Amino acid sequence: MDIRHAPVEIAEPPEVPWGWSRQFRMPLYKPGTRVKRAGSWETVSHVTLRRNDLAVYLVGSAEAVNPVELELEPTVFTTERVPGAY
Repeated sequence: MDIRHAPVEIAEPPEVPWGWSRQFRMPLYKPGTRVKRAGSWETVSHVTLRRNDLAVYLVGSAEAVNPVELELEPTVFTTERVPGAY
């Protein structure tokens, strides 16, 4: 019995639109995330988005905090589809 293997063609990755990259980094604020503010560690209570402004609320505080005041290691996101990752 003669078995022949067809050559495997590797699909070229789709072209990335101008101004985009395959990955980007940004802080991900969500409830329970630990952030550093003015040298002390705080916990995120909840996050709101109003009129294109992001407001982060910390546990134990009624006032919103500007995300610029917070330190958080950015999360890496991808702009490519990852097969099987849903």
